[in-house]
Amino acid sequence: MARWLLLTWDGAGNQGPMTGLARHLKARGHEVTVAGYRWQRHRFSEAGFGFRPLPRADAGYPAAPPPEGWLPALVDAVWACSAHVEDVSGLLADGAYDGVVADCLMFGALAALEASPTPAAVLVHSAPGALCPPGGPMDQMLLPVVNAVRGQAGQPPIGRLWDAWAPFLPLCTTIRDLDPFADEAPPSFDFIGPVPDEQPPSDLRLPWPADDARPLVVAGFSTGPAWDQTSRIQRTLDALADGRHRVLVTSAMTDVAGLRVPGDAVVLPWVPHAEVLPHAAAVVTHAGHGTVTAALAHGVPIIALPNPAADQPALARRTVELGAGIALDGESARPEEIAAAVRAVIEDPSYRAAATALAGRLRAAPGPAYAAERLERHARASGRGGAASRA
Repeated sequence: MARWLLLTWDGAGNQGPMTGLARHLKARGHEVTVAGYRWQRHRFSEAGFGFRPLPRADAGYPAAPPPEGWLPALVDAVWACSAHVEDVSGLLADGAYDGVVADCLMFGALAALEASPTPAAVLVHSAPGALCPPGGPMDQMLLPVVNAVRGQAGQPPIGRLWDAWAPFLPLCTTIRDLDPFADEAPPSFDFIGPVPDEQPPSDLRLPWPADDARPLVVAGFSTGPAWDQTSRIQRTLDALADGRHRVLVTSAMTDVAGLRVPGDAVVLPWVPHAEVLPHAAAVVTHAGHGTVTAALAHGVPIIALPNPAADQPALARRTVELGAGIALDGESARPEEIAAAVRAVIEDPSYRAAATALAGRLRAAPGPAYAAERLERHARASGRGGAASRA
């Protein structure tokens, strides 16, 4: 048995892949401890994993959205957090872990890991060329502050964010088709395919009769705090108010009290993808990596209403380039534009065909079992693999 430490933070699309990987490591006989922020303790403890806080980083995490909004706050609190250097160094000081997996955006933690003998991997929870393209917005925003934190940790500056992943094993939870910069990715980037957090069956009961032949449209938007998704949800409901479709919307963190919900449309906080996507004709989404890959894995075409940052605009464009969907301006697309896009992807079979082709490539990806085996080999190569790996 090896002892694994998984470093994560309470973002939107990053926690699911980390939880899925943790489940696979545990199923293979390893001891898994997750380290993160206090808001995450319940999630990971309920899933059966030990949890350790990052105390200095946690103390600096805003309790409420600061005046400038969540994205700028996350720079200091998570992405280029100098407190991670001391927190992570402290966790590893007694040699209690045989291996570490760190979220790719915790650059202070990665700087601390560079100085540690403990074998480490980086979990890249989206397409690297969508999340942090060389010279792109994340590079421009983060490189100066990341290099400042690296200097505090005694590490040399880097020229692009990808370079912070190079000393480790970068596991990219996507396929090359979805990465707009796949041809530029270093050979060490291991494209393993999605690592979903498998959920037990729910007690989901939808109101439509079994013989309702109307196409099912599933709409889901960001689960993170950085953007208010109310407008996207309302515009989608308005677009599909004519009763021609069955409409299921997941609201996540959005307060739905003031929404106008037409006809027999259903709004729920959360629904397991596997229970609804096999029946869906189209997915309307913010184009986060988790929703995009879940839809495409079931061969469902996409209407993208991306938020204006992170990986979403790039993934929306990539979906269009691959012929598997339509991208609109997430901030301003009118209900009639959304309605027209829904009709187009349902009525034009080329969209479904492209999505189905991508489903085959997603199924062919190595997947989470391979990721766990790859981590075991990585730890063994460093002499820290433990006694119970089954690779």
